[in-house]
Amino acid sequence: MESKNPDSSIHEEFVSLYVRHEAAVFSFVMTMVRHTADSEDVVQRASVTMWRCFNKFKPGTNFRAWAFQIAKNEALNHLSKIKRDRHIFSEKLLVMLAERFEERANDLDARRYALDSCLEKLPAETLEIVKGCYSDGSTIRSYAEQAGETANKIYKRLNRIRAGLQKCVERQLGLGEATQ
Repeated sequence: MESKNPDSSIHEEFVSLYVRHEAAVFSFVMTMVRHTADSEDVVQRASVTMWRCFNKFKPGTNFRAWAFQIAKNEALNHLSKIKRDRHIFSEKLLVMLAERFEERANDLDARRYALDSCLEKLPAETLEIVKGCYSDGSTIRSYAEQAGETANKIYKRLNRIRAGLQKCVERQLGLGEATQ
């Protein structure tokens, strides 16, 4: 039986955490850097730094917050290098935007989890309508034709489903009474 290399375990843990949060890190950097190519470069440098410093990450703590901090530092370094461009925001504004983004990212994650939970509760027929209308390349019209219904009928059903999902998400997040 093969024994597992401890470095392999650390590598797997890093990759697992990084892949789970990579899109959020990229979006975070985009709010600061604003250009896709530059953001990709910054994220690449940040990921190398994360890998090199992964031994400083404390397991069980918030990996995304740790990754955002490293990405923010890389983005600020990048922006200081191109500071001569008069269209660059001040560091103070960028830090404020980064903080707001972090707050928003947590809220969006909570909403995404609540929506997933609400979708799981839908009856199979209703879930089929949602999947049929929102799958890649699909439209309400194309789904209606496939289902043998009018687009108007599917559109009205989808609006009721969306309203129900919105109420479910608000209940999951404890917002139900606050919005009424």
